[in-house]
Amino acid sequence: MADHQPEGEVYVYRGGRAPNSITHAIIDKSVKVIDEEAFHGNRDLLSVETHDGIARIARAAFRGCVSLTHLDIRSVRILDSYSLADTGLTEVDCDNLEIIRDNAFTGCHSLRRVAFPKVKRIEGCAFEDTSLTDVEFPETLEFVEGNAFVGNVDLRRICLPLKVDLFHEENIDEYYDLGVFDVCDNLSTVALIGGIHETISSLHMKSWRDDMTKEINRINLTLPSLSSSLKTNVIRWWLQSVQSRIEHYKTKHIQVLKEATVLLELALWKAKLDDDNEGGDDSLEAPIKKVKVDVERTRNERRVTSGANIVIKNVLPFLELK
Repeated sequence: MADHQPEGEVYVYRGGRAPNSITHAIIDKSVKVIDEEAFHGNRDLLSVETHDGIARIARAAFRGCVSLTHLDIRSVRILDSYSLADTGLTEVDCDNLEIIRDNAFTGCHSLRRVAFPKVKRIEGCAFEDTSLTDVEFPETLEFVEGNAFVGNVDLRRICLPLKVDLFHEENIDEYYDLGVFDVCDNLSTVALIGGIHETISSLHMKSWRDDMTKEINRINLTLPSLSSSLKTNVIRWWLQSVQSRIEHYKTKHIQVLKEATVLLELALWKAKLDDDNEGGDDSLEAPIKKVKVDVERTRNERRVTSGANIVIKNVLPFLELK
């Protein structure tokens, strides 16, 4: 392939460094990794057609491609450092993305929406100085390093799974010594995603459900008035508080369920004994012929045949909390 792109033609990228003069590119099917600095600094690049076999975009591959506003990276699993930094991207769908290295989207000032339903790791400064307004962290997320969203002044809302170690201090590198949401002055709303709401709705006592709802909503009463330098720590502490409280109520719920299980078993057992007695069961009412009958054994048999074991095994588990 020539080092220039004739007018009207599309450059087919097969690896290495692409010419700076190209405006349109197609990633060849043979390419699984877009190489380091492959399109770095190409301010005229307008479009790149990808394919579903690309697994990784290497360091600074598209850095500085300010005219590139759209890029299909739904197959990509790893974005290396600065891979999409300082581009003109406005929104990105990352359906299979698992790892976002440091500074991957740094300086993407037009980036307003990102979807990463399978991401596991977000490293420091990954989304520094973007225009994101709403971010949803998936349940697959394992942790976020310090500075990951620093400088996102338009960020107003985040959605999190209930994981107390998402922003754990041990995950913050000495270099990234700021909080995840420092200089995110407008961050005012945090919502929890996942099964926590179903668990709360299944709690036995209304007072428990009300208390959990109050605890979850507390963060949104506190966050708007806080300095951005405090927001990461407050969110971390709040996650720990919510987790601790739901575990407390789950324990109490299990205790109530166990008590109900015993009462139900005894009730079904008693009903079976009463039915047998009303039916004139000879095993209990023929003292002359069956004096030696083991009454205790008979009662235990009635307990087994009462159906309690079936109910407890197949019905009560639906009342247990996840």
